[in-house]
Amino acid sequence: MKKILLTAIITSAFSLTAACDYDRELILLLNEINQIIDTVPEAELSGREVQIIRVVDGDTVIVNDQDKEEMIRLLLIDTPESIPPSKEKEYLGESSSDFAKVALNKGDTVTLEIGNPDRDAYGRLLGYIWVDDTNFNQLMIEEGFARVVNISEPNTKYLDEFIRAEEQAKEQKIGIWSVPGYVTENGFDMSAIE
Repeated sequence: MKKILLTAIITSAFSLTAACDYDRELILLLNEINQIIDTVPEAELSGREVQIIRVVDGDTVIVNDQDKEEMIRLLLIDTPESIPPSKEKEYLGESSSDFAKVALNKGDTVTLEIGNPDRDAYGRLLGYIWVDDTNFNQLMIEEGFARVVNISEPNTKYLDEFIRAEEQAKEQKIGIWSVPGYVTENGFDMSAIE
């Protein structure tokens, strides 16, 4: 909202300066811009507080949401399996799960921003978890524990930020990006691990 407001004010400022004394009017307008920005509240996160019950793995968490236990599937990310139902554990699966367990302790209060649609085919809530001002989903990507996946409108709110974080992790060759060929479009290829 602030960005839209600021753009509108700056556009007005440039059209006014053509007809006015440039220096004096520009200074007045910049002062007005600063005053308006200071009075516009920051956008509130559209989420609700939940309490961590336990971390299942790097991309799935169980929370207490309004006195109800809910399984949360973190939107737009996929981590290697640490407790796969029908195959072997994947490289860095336990590490991604351990990282999540350190960041999301049992009993911690976090903010859950629910997706739209809000549930997947398995009945899990889809969402982003915020720890203070940090998007935990994005943090998993930044640390090299997750790849960007399951991109389907309208659940793409943070897609641009996530893609940038993934590109940085790839460039730095950290975590899942440290082994060439391990990350594929279909998941993780254990044959790339020597």
